[in-house]
Amino acid sequence: MRKINYPLLLIVASTILIIVNFINSWDKMDFGFWGRIISLILLILAMVITIRETKKNKEKRAYKK
Repeated sequence: MRKINYPLLLIVASTILIIVNFINSWDKMDFGFWGRIISLILLILAMVITIRETKKNKEKRAYKK
């Protein structure tokens, strides 16, 4: 059974939520709207950094063996 990549799952879910936020709140772009968008973008950036670091650590462990 393949291991689920949770950071990638969060990236996909956040991207979908950003699109839904733009569609539902197109006429009322207040501070709450931009706050949600910015928080989702920061979540995506954190997960990308997590994926990169995980790959680097796996490569280092494989190299040491």
